[in-house]
This record gives sequence, C-alpha cells and structure tokens, in this order.
Amino acid sequence: MVNTMANFTGQKYISLETYKKTGEPVRTPVWFAMENDKLYFHTSHKTWKVKRIKQNPEVRVAPSTWGGKPKGEWVKGVAKLVEGEEAKRIFKLINSRYGLNGRIIIFFEKLFQGQRLVFSVRLGS
Repeated sequence: MVNTMANFTGQKYISLETYKKTGEPVRTPVWFAMENDKLYFHTSHKTWKVKRIKQNPEVRVAPSTWGGKPKGEWVKGVAKLVEGEEAKRIFKLINSRYGLNGRIIIFFEKLFQGQRLVFSVRLGS
C-alpha cells in the first residue's frame, strides 16, 4: 500500500465521506489528528455522521479546505468509535492542533451539543 498517511501530513482539515442507508454519500469537513497509522476526529453525539457510521463504518477521507473542498485524493477507510482513556487522550490531541480558537469553538459546541465522541479511521480498508 502506498503511504496514504503522507497525504494528510501538514493538513488542517479532512473531508469525511459517510453513507446513508441508501448508499448516498455525505461529505463533512472535520478537524483531525494523526497518530501511528490512523486518523482521528471528534464530533457531537447528536450528529448524523455518528448515526451513519454506526450503520456503516466504511468511509472515505481526503485532505480538504475548511469548507470541505477536497485538496487531494480520496482514501477508503473504516471508522471506529474510540472510548475511555484513549478517547480522552485523542480528544486533547486533536484540540491541541487548533489552538485557542479551537478551544473556544469546542467549548461552545459542548455547551450546546453535549457529549463529544472520538472516532478513529483506519485507512486502506
């Protein structure tokens, strides 16, 4: 497998493609972090992407602009919920990438949207 992780090095955002029950793709830009051979992101437990991933964990990701416009090739992967201490650690890792503005945004998102869930994406699946 070509080193697809290198496609995401130095990027601030990824476009995450999840799938409706009908198979229709839905693309969403998300903040992310990389560790070892996985990408990680977090989102509110209320979002539709959580429901779609629980229904079908197969995803595609591409480096993107903040608005979600792809800046590189799409890569297949499998998303998985991360829990416990690992989730707490990854949540902090992601937030550390986005500085004070990121912490402020996450504070308000947690205030209005509640619990945040952390997901890993294993590429090349």
